[in-house]
Order: sequence, then structure tokens, then C-alpha cells
Amino acid sequence: GMGRSIHAGQVTVADGTKLGGEKIRRVLTNDPGMGVIRHVDAGYDIAESVADERGVRVPVREGDES
Repeated sequence: GMGRSIHAGQVTVADGTKLGGEKIRRVLTNDPGMGVIRHVDAGYDIAESVADERGVRVPVREGDES
């Protein structure tokens, strides 16, 4: 990516339709949620607190329980 940023080039169109709204909701929920998961995996305590507070399922933590 530009400036060594890593991204998938996600583009979402807000066209006022129900389908468009559903897609925007998924993108704006999943993208930041994955950031929280990455930070939990990296060991940041604040990320664990946010994940617990917001109900974010963190598979890397679930693997530790087995």
C-alpha cells in the first residue's frame, strides 16, 4: 500500500438502500473489531478490556482455554 500501509482497498457506497446500510454496518463493525482482536493478540491490556466491554469474541483467547 501507499506509505507502507496495509489495506484491502475496501470501498463501501452509502446509497441509502437497505442493502447498502447492511454492508456499511458490517464494514464499520468488523474492521475496528479486527483491530481490537489484533491488539488483544499482541497483549495489550486495554484491548482486552475493550473486547470484554463491547462483547467482542476473541478466538485467540478461546484457544488458551483448552
